[in-house]
Amino acid sequence: MPTHLSNILKTSKQLFDSFFESYTKELFFPNTRITEACLYSLRAGGKRIRPIFVINSFFSPTELPLETNLKKHKSVYLASLAVECIHTYSLIHDDLPAMDNDDTRRGLPTCHIQFDEATAILAGDTLNSLSFYLLSLLETADPTAIRDSIQILHQGAGIRGMILGQMEDIEEEKNPSTKDQESKLTSIHEKKTGALIEASFLLGNRLRPDWEERKVVISSYAQEIGLLFQITDDILDVEGNLEDLGKTPGKDAKAGKLTYPGLYGMETAKKLRDESVAKAISLISDLPSLNNEFFLGLPKYIAERKN
Repeated sequence: MPTHLSNILKTSKQLFDSFFESYTKELFFPNTRITEACLYSLRAGGKRIRPIFVINSFFSPTELPLETNLKKHKSVYLASLAVECIHTYSLIHDDLPAMDNDDTRRGLPTCHIQFDEATAILAGDTLNSLSFYLLSLLETADPTAIRDSIQILHQGAGIRGMILGQMEDIEEEKNPSTKDQESKLTSIHEKKTGALIEASFLLGNRLRPDWEERKVVISSYAQEIGLLFQITDDILDVEGNLEDLGKTPGKDAKAGKLTYPGLYGMETAKKLRDESVAKAISLISDLPSLNNEFFLGLPKYIAERKN
């Protein structure tokens, strides 16, 4: 990974984590079993990749602050925390016995193993509702920005996005289709993985004054990043190990899930991954405000990640 991109990712994560640690002290007070479960899952590690998408869709690399200013640009951090809450809720529920039934997440016991199943369900519910509350707190001179941001997150995480993708994935696992599997695979992952990734990019972009002129390109780029992310995830589920992944590898194949290596074979899956990298880069090449180290370097970083 290029040094400059590495620094951008590191700085962005530090900005988010600094805001997260200070803001959640009041957000999850007083301490109860349910707040403990929420914080356990939120603090369980991870690369904070979706908050990083929010932050870098707002800042250009040359504008990225070197130190956290919790009052200046607070809305950017609120939006990034909202996305992380939604993502973490989805992981908590995804790990439940009725879903993927996993006992390890990010190298730690999953929420329902550390606490219990009922507490995990309620922790997920808490984080889901909390994310939309956080967006209601956005500080912006544009009266439509809060409304748009709530709609963006709902589009990515709700009944037309992540939730629908998860439902399609469950239905496919229970009753595998024999026809049009390519379209089914694309549909599942555009919604289950890609929709929230696209929402992350669009949320950060919506807070900029020039958001309208960037929206279409940002959306297309984000959709390609979502596809690339899932292809890479599917490859890692076959080739990865528990230490690197922080979760049980090989579960998709055992569960009979529809995946890129399973449908196309590993060689073709890797070819599709590489083609997706090239396409993502080409999408932003003609827009100066996006033609920078973060947007150019991100596709290759995602394709080469180990977890």
